Amino acid sequence: MHKRAAIVLLGLALAALAGCAADAPWKTRKISTPAASGDTGGYLQILGDLASGDPTLQADAYYDAEQAYVNNPGVANTLVYGLVLAMPGHPSSNPAEARSLLVEVLAEPALLSPDERNLARIGLNSVHAQLLLETERAQAQEQLSGVLAQERRNSAQRIATQQKEIAALRKALAEAESKLDAVATIERSLEEAERGN
Repeated sequence: MHKRAAIVLLGLALAALAGCAADAPWKTRKISTPAASGDTGGYLQILGDLASGDPTLQADAYYDAEQAYVNNPGVANTLVYGLVLAMPGHPSSNPAEARSLLVEVLAEPALLSPDERNLARIGLNSVHAQLLLETERAQAQEQLSGVLAQERRNSAQRIATQQKEIAALRKALAEAESKLDAVATIERSLEEAERGN
């Protein structure tokens, strides 16, 4: 639930920023270094590529962002790479590393435009939600494993108890059959004795 909320929040923020830049030139061309001018359009293009579901666009967006960060780990490239890692739904998503990068970027707010700060905060909020969801999922999985293990132990105990009860009933049945056989033998002996008299 938290993951969906984070994705919706990120999508709404991106849509709002896209609406603000409706006449931006990046809409008609691909910008390879979105942070160079402080224009959020390049960021939105990269995030849009990641959200597209197209594995080729996703791989290209990740590769470009990673290479820019590795070759020039300045604030702008760190922001782009952090946003790419924060974006869920692609194979290279890494919320923990994204959190580290976005916190690093937000530690130097003077080097970012207001829109870039907002993108960084949105990305960081999304990452926190993803990590919280992952923690809750892990806890739920651990609890479920504990409940299932306890249920298996309880079932094993019930089976063992039932097996003991069945064994006791078989023993009692065997004893009863033995007594019945003894009674039948006595009755036959009495009948034979009466016939002989």
